[in-house]
Amino acid sequence: MMIRANQSPPRDLPAGPARARSALTHLVSRSVVDLAEVFDGLPRVMFSLKSLDGRYLMVNQAFADRVSCKTVASVLGRRASDLFSAELALSYDAQDAALVGSGRPVIRQLELITRPGGQLGWYVTNKRLVYSDSGEPAAIAAVSVDEGLPVGQPGVRSVEAAIAAARKRFAEPITASDLACAAGIPTAHLERRMRRLVGVSSRQLIVRVRVEEAVHRIATTSLPLAGVAAECGFSDQAAMTRQVKALLGVTPGSLRRAARDHANPSTGHSC
Repeated sequence: MMIRANQSPPRDLPAGPARARSALTHLVSRSVVDLAEVFDGLPRVMFSLKSLDGRYLMVNQAFADRVSCKTVASVLGRRASDLFSAELALSYDAQDAALVGSGRPVIRQLELITRPGGQLGWYVTNKRLVYSDSGEPAAIAAVSVDEGLPVGQPGVRSVEAAIAAARKRFAEPITASDLACAAGIPTAHLERRMRRLVGVSSRQLIVRVRVEEAVHRIATTSLPLAGVAAECGFSDQAAMTRQVKALLGVTPGSLRRAARDHANPSTGHSC
């Protein structure tokens, strides 16, 4: 299903709730607003609609609660980096960049998000683009459901340790055995827990983290692609290209062009 919206919002409004409300008026059709209201009153479901430049245009109260904001209005116009820790914001921004570059929806992505009170919890996220009438990407819609798995729970703790090790050591030649050592359990045990809780193997987790880190650098820096590959633990640029294409359906070069296009409205893409 392709979610459609009206025209893109103006770019010359100041940041904050006023800009978000004006952008929402220009961007989002009544049907999208009505759909968003379905998520009101669901305490374990976070909903957000975000502009392509990363500002929140619409969220539900559950989202506001999880970023320690009393009202929805206090979230509007802000970015992930204003609301989440640096590591979480980087992860969300990289996911958005990949979505915009590839157009491929994010389906059942398990990720860490803050809960009311500030503690971390596991959520399953779906994310997809909202398109303008002209067929151009106009916004990003996301829904995240709290899985009810507390961070640090026995059985979950070993997976958390493996994920932390992958995020810390992605630039190294790390293996599934290294993740198992960090988790403190045999490799076979970790593999079973990874597949049950996260839905990927240890090796797939390492690749996913490297791709996530690469996408962030591709979208936000001018570092040559070969340099991105080296920084993110790939053996060379060709290996990075294969993995990015396999996961996202788009090449690193296409991602960089998409990021530049959306940063520069003169290219014909609207932000």
